[in-house]
Amino acid sequence: MKKVLICNQKGGVGKSLIADELAFSFERSGIPVAFFDLDVQGGTIHRTDQRQDAEVAVIDTPGALQRQMGVWMAEADVIVIPTRPTSRDIEPLLRMLEIAAKNAPTTPLVVVINAWNRWRASADFRAWFQGQVKAGKMTVLTLPQSEQFVQASAAGQSVIEYAKSSKAARAMQEVVNTIRDLIGIVAE
Repeated sequence: MKKVLICNQKGGVGKSLIADELAFSFERSGIPVAFFDLDVQGGTIHRTDQRQDAEVAVIDTPGALQRQMGVWMAEADVIVIPTRPTSRDIEPLLRMLEIAAKNAPTTPLVVVINAWNRWRASADFRAWFQGQVKAGKMTVLTLPQSEQFVQASAAGQSVIEYAKSSKAARAMQEVVNTIRDLIGIVAE
C-alpha cells in the first residue's frame, strides 16, 4: 500500500484540505483508499477508515510536532508539506524539511504553498523559498487564496467537483495529479 503523509507542525496551513482532496480523487477513480485523520481537532470531511483492501493510505497529521513524525515520514512514499506564504510559516516549514531530510532523505517531497495571492508577501515568500529548494527532490506547487475551498468543504465536496472550472479547482487538480504521479498512479 502506498502512503501519502500530509504534515506540518503548524496548524491552519491546509493539511486537512489536501488530505480530503486526495481521498476524493482516489474515490473518483475507484481506487480503494484508507484515510487516517490523526488530528484530534478534526477538520476533515473524511473520517478515519482503515480499509483492508486499500491501495493508498492518506494520512492527515496534527498541527503540532509529534514524536512519531520521523517514523511516519520514514514509512511514507510521498511527504506533502503544506504551508502558507507568511513569515510566521518559515520556521515551522524549515523544521519540517529538516525532519524529512533526516528521516526520509530519498522520499519525494511536495511543498504546497496555500492561500497564494497577488500581494507582494506571497511573491517574496516564493522567491525566498526557491532559494531553499534542493533540485530533484522537492516539488513546489501553489493553491490560490479562494473562498471556493471553504464553500466546497461546507457542501461536503471536493473543490474539483464543486467549482469545476475555477482557478482553485485547476490548482488542486495539479496538486492531486502530482502526488498521484509520485506514487505511480495515473492522473485523473
